Amino acid sequence: MDVGLGVCLYDFVEIGDAYLYPSDGAAHHRVTFRLMVFRPFIGEVLVGRVAQCNENGIKVSLGFFDDIFVPSYLLQTPSEFDPRENVWVWTYNSDEPGEPAVRYPMEVDEAIRFRVRSINFAHIKHSGSSGSSGAVGGLGSVATGPVGSMGNPTNPKVEIEVGGMVGLRRPRSDTLTGDDGAGGPVAPMQLMGTTNEDGLGMLAWWG
Repeated sequence: MDVGLGVCLYDFVEIGDAYLYPSDGAAHHRVTFRLMVFRPFIGEVLVGRVAQCNENGIKVSLGFFDDIFVPSYLLQTPSEFDPRENVWVWTYNSDEPGEPAVRYPMEVDEAIRFRVRSINFAHIKHSGSSGSSGAVGGLGSVATGPVGSMGNPTNPKVEIEVGGMVGLRRPRSDTLTGDDGAGGPVAPMQLMGTTNEDGLGMLAWWG
């Protein structure tokens, strides 16, 4: 939470004594260890691949991390969604008189360069499988931006807290992408990006 996405264990710095507890056959150790953590900084430029497009924007994948979203209002201007091809298209109008407008599609699986706009973390404090025990979570953000949803398929709504305000939200709604069909566990970290700058967007556009 507020540190980054743990990718893998790097090493153990210290391993304490083993403790045995009643009715538990495992040995428990207090350890100090180091992790490899992925945490881009706000304003950093990254290169990924377009994983999915919908009318709300595009999802981007880095290969090992897929929870990246570029909303429609942070794409190149002007851009429009083509429902037939299911892609976003940037229409470039030249300043030269008589030059026709050029359409640049944002193809799925193609490389895209984007700037990190915000990083959002989700923390589940408690979850349960019974109808009376739902997921109660607190969400935090290190930059201004929307926060991810909390998922619990056994309950119609879950209680979350954002900036001290408590409210109810449907668990299967992804507030970052606007996808109401998104189910499963909540993403621990989500990035929001922008491509609305010169040099950003599809790598193929800039040669």
